[in-house]
Amino acid sequence: MKLIETGKTAAVLAIIVALGGCSSWQTTDKETGTAVGAGGGAVAGAVVGGPVGAVVGGVGGAFVGHETTGYSRSGATNERTVTTVPPITYDSSTVRAVQQALNARGYNPGPVDGQFGAATQDAVKRFQQFAGLPANGELTPSTLSALGVS
Repeated sequence: MKLIETGKTAAVLAIIVALGGCSSWQTTDKETGTAVGAGGGAVAGAVVGGPVGAVVGGVGGAFVGHETTGYSRSGATNERTVTTVPPITYDSSTVRAVQQALNARGYNPGPVDGQFGAATQDAVKRFQQFAGLPANGELTPSTLSALGVS
């Protein structure tokens, strides 16, 4: 009888280790992890301890499933990487012409220096919005045309 109980416990532990080692387990959301943990814990608890074991296993499995899914709270770096897009560079003579055109229309892009900085980008966005263009702050061909810059 002791051998059967040990075998059941080993089977439950094997299931828990398999789930914990699954590469997608950490990316599973908390709600799914809670539900899977509760279901798995209830089944394992029923096998090992009968009806009372099912209840205890379900509650324990729900807790463990909730706490072990999702991203790690250990303070380690997140596995996702953030890709930064390098700033768009424009020809300084084009930027200077855009800045002059924006000034002439009252959009104040800052100094006419040929540098595509935050003030110029903001003025471009405001102009694009007014002109009914996609307001992305980029010097698209349609934006340049609407400003009269070629």
